[in-house]
Amino acid sequence: MFTKICSVLTVIVLFSVTCYGQQSDVVFLEPQKKQQPQVEFKPMPVGREERQSFNVGVFMGGGGIVGFDLEFLLGNRVGLQFGAGLPTAGFGLNYHFKPYINSSFLSLQYNYIGFGMNNVCSTVGPMFNFRAKKIFQAGIGFGAVVSKGALWSETYKDKNVSMLFNINVGLFFPI
Repeated sequence: MFTKICSVLTVIVLFSVTCYGQQSDVVFLEPQKKQQPQVEFKPMPVGREERQSFNVGVFMGGGGIVGFDLEFLLGNRVGLQFGAGLPTAGFGLNYHFKPYINSSFLSLQYNYIGFGMNNVCSTVGPMFNFRAKKIFQAGIGFGAVVSKGALWSETYKDKNVSMLFNINVGLFFPI
């Protein structure tokens, strides 16, 4: 008789615990609702699909007072850059940190400063170029002097210069 009373009490306790939401050994299976996947559509930032850029600014295009550059991505991260300025020309081989044109990059640049009788020198060296997500860019680097022109002695009187400091500030436009 005692075991029957214990069995009945156990069933009552389990039933009351289940009814009041308490944890018990009894498991009730509820049908699962299918949730639709949430898809977000975000516009792709400017510069992610473009493979070229036009750059204009101060000390661009080979280090000219005012100059411009054109850059073409050859692969995911490697690009070629050609430019001209007042009175300079230059080109560079660029490695972008991200696989699109509006990312910052390292560049190995050749700059030809001045033309003809106004030639000062030619330099080769690395440059780091920062590009904001939109429109702004700035660069800093240096170049080793590889040749001296007609105006070298006028420009650098009594100075033994073998490296030149390079900077640029400007705007870029993915095209």
